[in-house]
Amino acid sequence: MSSTIHELTTPATNVGARLRRLRKERHLTQTELARQIGIQQSDLSRMEQGEYRVSLDNLFKILAVLGVALNDFFDQPADEPAARKPLSHEDMQTLQLLRQLSEEGRREVMEFLEFKVRREQQDRRALAARHASRETGS
Repeated sequence: MSSTIHELTTPATNVGARLRRLRKERHLTQTELARQIGIQQSDLSRMEQGEYRVSLDNLFKILAVLGVALNDFFDQPADEPAARKPLSHEDMQTLQLLRQLSEEGRREVMEFLEFKVRREQQDRRALAARHASRETGS
């Protein structure tokens, strides 16, 4: 199912449950996350409970802080953490290549992957901040 169709059919409670799970996985409190995206903690609580619909603007901000791409957020079942998703063919190829490397080679690849993940998270946060500043006219 395409993420656009899935987005339109995903009940607010599922979106809220996913946000709550992702926030907790990152050991963030509602207060911390709300402060980072510029909303009240009580509003975030209501979003997580499915009482408030999450605006697209707030969703972009939240996902940027959490380091999750929009398509990944909607492609992932609410009760299935990303680490439990089945391995794709590409994942299997990557693992096969990793197994061919020495211990040192694997360590270097892991360092590079960690660097890339951090860089992409920073880029997403910067994009969300630019988006937010355009919204506020700053």
